[in-house]
Amino acid sequence: MRGLVRGLLWGLKWLLGILLLAGGVGWYLLRPEVVPAQLVLTGGEIITMAPGATDAPEAILITDGVITAIGSLAELSASGAPVHDLGGQVLTPGLIEPHTHPIATALLGAVVDISGFTHASRAQVMQSLRDAADRTALTPWLVAYGWDPVAIADLDPPTLAELDAISPDRPLVVITQMLHEVYANSAAMRAAGIALVSNTSVEGVIRDAQGRATGGFRELAAVNSILGAMPTADPALVELLVRKTYADYARAGYTSIGITGAVGKHADPVGLLRHIGASDAPLRAYLYLLPDQEEPLGGSDDFRILGRKFWMDGSPFTGGAAFAAPYEHSDLTTQRMHLPHGHIGPLTHAAEDFAKNLSRLQAEGHQIAVHVQGERAIDHVLDAFEAAGPPKGLSHRLEHNALITEAQIVRAKNLGLSLGFFVDHIYYYGDALPDIVGDRANRYMPVGTAVAAGVVTTLHGDHPASPIDPLRTLRVAVERGSVSGQTRTAPDQAISRAQALKAMTLDAARQLGQGDLIGSIEVGKRADFTLFEGNPLTGDWSDLAVTGTWKQGQPVHLGLTSWLRLGPAWAAAKAMVF
Repeated sequence: MRGLVRGLLWGLKWLLGILLLAGGVGWYLLRPEVVPAQLVLTGGEIITMAPGATDAPEAILITDGVITAIGSLAELSASGAPVHDLGGQVLTPGLIEPHTHPIATALLGAVVDISGFTHASRAQVMQSLRDAADRTALTPWLVAYGWDPVAIADLDPPTLAELDAISPDRPLVVITQMLHEVYANSAAMRAAGIALVSNTSVEGVIRDAQGRATGGFRELAAVNSILGAMPTADPALVELLVRKTYADYARAGYTSIGITGAVGKHADPVGLLRHIGASDAPLRAYLYLLPDQEEPLGGSDDFRILGRKFWMDGSPFTGGAAFAAPYEHSDLTTQRMHLPHGHIGPLTHAAEDFAKNLSRLQAEGHQIAVHVQGERAIDHVLDAFEAAGPPKGLSHRLEHNALITEAQIVRAKNLGLSLGFFVDHIYYYGDALPDIVGDRANRYMPVGTAVAAGVVTTLHGDHPASPIDPLRTLRVAVERGSVSGQTRTAPDQAISRAQALKAMTLDAARQLGQGDLIGSIEVGKRADFTLFEGNPLTGDWSDLAVTGTWKQGQPVHLGLTSWLRLGPAWAAAKAMVF
């Protein structure tokens, strides 16, 4: 039997390799051609996002991947460069995703899907787990991702008996949508060296009154105790999956990503990301190391290590956010999230330890990004930044900011911090937020207040916690609506389309410390662009679509419309240039 399982796993590896290779060959055959090093783009609406810009230019001149002139077509045609007609499409600076996790996105995209995006009931989720129990996977463990009791109304936590019945001998791990909680069967806990019965209490490892493990693991340290024991997938397959994910970002319209923690099961995740960045990747990638990773800062314009990522609290949807006042007492929090009355959420780091660590890293030149959701966590971090003193050229970051207050926003601005908002909370969980935070939903994700205060403000999707889709993120920031259409969360915190696009281009570049390189269409900046059918500032949402992305003056993704437009243009251009 063991030999059969091993054979099936090897068969799966070969099958995945063949499929991914086929996809790579297909991309190679259909990829956009290399365009001339000097080129004029015109014939569409150009939104520069340059500070103070009022009129849209008629044309852009690109030379060796850099924007060298902006003006009229007559002026730029004098350069003798071939002219590419955009065919009425809208050209913006390349979209930037400042907070994402590509390795985890790639790996979790290849496991059993049990998410609220594809399931409507507990019965459906449990059936998906049972159906997958005998299937081969990337590793000998069976992994499922997307357990979401907030999105699925009857999704009570799985019992250890249920998980053991589904997979008696094979390790099984179920990961929640926001990645802050997992459930494991007995086989997985034995493989991780976790006692099924113990009198010792470990924070985050959920046990009953008799010390018996329930299979639940909550927040970072406890989650890592079980996920850390998982075997790694074949490195070549992981690389292929991550490369495919990079292509997914580019297809969605992103030209740069900020990787806030190289999370994902791999022997050398930083080395993997560095290797991909050095091999003609379709994205620029900027990495924040995990607290235990020791790598030199710096790199190239394609891959650069900027600093460190910390978590000061956890997810609001597992009870991990460190709020100032208790979670709402509701059926959702008590029956499905299993939070005790009066629960306010824990802090991850002791104040003195975090402040010392932050001061040391700041002195070494690290930009610091900190996950904060609740007011207590935010105060904790603001105190540490204030104690560390002026950062000397660095602009540190606060991530997510679910319940940041107006006073905290002002304090963050005075400390030179930028604020990133995970607005998809509003879209996917807006209907449930009053049952989690009560009246505080009226100030949840206060993007409008941050923008009005003049703070560098960005929007992110925190993939894999949400699907890759910048147009959804843009629209949610503007409309503040839930996926059901029934709820608008804190509508007074809505921002304009122009402000939202700025948050996803110019301000995202500034947050990453790359404002001189990318984020707007200005002379001297890199020629990174996103092409749209429809206008992201004025058009109907239903008509808006990404049709292409360019990095360093070269198309890295073209939708069919752009591909057909580009093809005939190069026949004439090649005749002139080659």
